[in-house]
Amino acid sequence: MGKIVGKIVLTGGPCAGKTTALSRIEQELTDKGYHVLVASESATELIKGGIRPFGNKAWSMIDFQRVILKYQLDKESSYELAVSMLPDDDECIILYDRGLLDNKAYITPEQFEMITREMGYEELDMMDSYDMVLHLVTAADGCSEYYTLENNQARSEGIEEAIRLDKKTQAAWTGHNRLVIIDNSTDFENKMNRVLENIYQFLHTPYSLRYQKKYLIDKDRSDLSILDNPNVNMIDIEQTYLEAQEGYEKRLRKRIFKGEETYYLTVQKKERGLSKIVTDKKITKKEYELLLGTPTVGTIRKKRYTFIDHKQYFKLDIFEDSDVCLLEVNPIHEQDCVKVPDELLVEREVTDDSSFDNLHLAQKKGKIKCLK
Repeated sequence: MGKIVGKIVLTGGPCAGKTTALSRIEQELTDKGYHVLVASESATELIKGGIRPFGNKAWSMIDFQRVILKYQLDKESSYELAVSMLPDDDECIILYDRGLLDNKAYITPEQFEMITREMGYEELDMMDSYDMVLHLVTAADGCSEYYTLENNQARSEGIEEAIRLDKKTQAAWTGHNRLVIIDNSTDFENKMNRVLENIYQFLHTPYSLRYQKKYLIDKDRSDLSILDNPNVNMIDIEQTYLEAQEGYEKRLRKRIFKGEETYYLTVQKKERGLSKIVTDKKITKKEYELLLGTPTVGTIRKKRYTFIDHKQYFKLDIFEDSDVCLLEVNPIHEQDCVKVPDELLVEREVTDDSSFDNLHLAQKKGKIKCLK
């Protein structure tokens, strides 16, 4: 049975470079010994096959989305079945040209929830079924002179509509732990290089902790009404740190999103400023409860608000039983300028301040105070 080492979604607005990126990724990873499978875009397949939400004898958009979701779910199951038929030593990566939550950009949130419930699925399960989501911003937003639909006859969006759909697609994926926004701030070649760089980081090549920028936010003086925006997702997180051998960090995480709970186990090896993921997987509630019964070193509870601003993906964590409020962003390159939303008042950057690591905060629970 082959081993799936990554399920990666490439998404974005029209004319974002997904086709080129998929080809580049497939070649690069195949050269490095991975067995790469590519699942093509379901909507384009259906439209070319005559199942369309426009034109003569058109399906309604909501019925069209029902068909797409069913088709995608069956297709993804087939790809996983195919991997199970491969030799044991095959390390497989499945690349998805768009994922299940892309469909949310074309109907209302209420309609999407209705369809998924009809099918017996929860949105969080769909989101977490992928290991990484790379959103390539449409060329219409920042490089409009290169915007074209000649390479996809199933698309017909003008520039303004392309930008609107791009932003709605970004919003649909906010809440995913590994959502990366690849914008048009560089030329196209470097845009592709940034895609590959993020995938190599995901594949557990040691990476510099300095890539993640972290800021201490003055919660009392910030305008937190921005979190009421419907495109902001809120996830309740409970993290429990287990006893681990020196140099390792072992963490349990429970996430609650729209009333649904999911559970994860992460083990990291930290050495000389580098972090390497040893284990990072979804676990069952029973496994989670069993591990909770082992020795622990601390627990934190926080509300995580995820949103996109200035084409960067932010995570705002507000911790229970403390006045700590942390904003995290992962720029692609260390030199990238981070534009913190004006409504959030930054006290200082704490990227390299270990006293604001989640493990340290868990150990100091109930004693956390910010310096004003």
